[in-house]
Amino acid sequence: MRVMIEDMGQSILLYILLPSLTLYGTVVFWMWVKQERYIFRPKRYDIPPEFERFRWDRDIAGIRHQGWFIDKGKTNTVIYHGGNAEDLAGHCAVMMNGMDANILLVNYRGYGHSEGSPGEKAMVADSIALFDLFCSEKNSQPSTVFIMGRSLGSGIAVQVARARPQAAGLILVTPYESLTVLAKQRYPWLPVKLLLRHSFSAIEVAPHIQMPALVLLAELDEIIPVESGRKLSEHLSGEKKIIALPTGHYDIHEHPGYFGSINRFVNPL
Repeated sequence: MRVMIEDMGQSILLYILLPSLTLYGTVVFWMWVKQERYIFRPKRYDIPPEFERFRWDRDIAGIRHQGWFIDKGKTNTVIYHGGNAEDLAGHCAVMMNGMDANILLVNYRGYGHSEGSPGEKAMVADSIALFDLFCSEKNSQPSTVFIMGRSLGSGIAVQVARARPQAAGLILVTPYESLTVLAKQRYPWLPVKLLLRHSFSAIEVAPHIQMPALVLLAELDEIIPVESGRKLSEHLSGEKKIIALPTGHYDIHEHPGYFGSINRFVNPL
């Protein structure tokens, strides 16, 4: 009788656990296969006709990239790396109106009308090659070029800064420690470290950054915890200025202190 009860208990436990484990395994497998869909969310905007004159499409690593170079006749240039859902065609006007420097915006592979598919290693390699191509083509000294990254792009910008330490400076907007840390906070029940193919571990790279850095944080950030950006900032080895603006993640560029801080950093007295 006792054996029968134990067998029944084991059967019931198995009956309960098996579907749960199957469901969990299915979710884990889905996240492994489809993670690019969650990380990279490229959108496509039609470029306003008035910006066609700024087009700067180039082949990088055999992939055609869509870009814009807004030449304001300044000495310094900012190369901008956007967020995970940002087609830079929709950001040209914002940058042109606010930035007191030349601006280079190039869509990542798979974004906008750029060819290819996004992925961390390829995007970082493209961005380093872009830095070199721009300096060569425009005959610009690296010491006049600032590397800027916003949100996801901050994880790319720090890697470019490490690879090209002769750049003028680094600008990080709503940065983070790593996607691994963010994903663990959002999905604590998933084996994130094992699943994630694109970690964008900025905090591992930060101690190697010696160039001046400006970090802009959003105090009301609803996407990236502001403390994650602060922690990353603490690991930057060079001279740095950290400014927290009373905004959310998506509207930080609308605050007067956003471009004000960037322009003072890019054009010091």
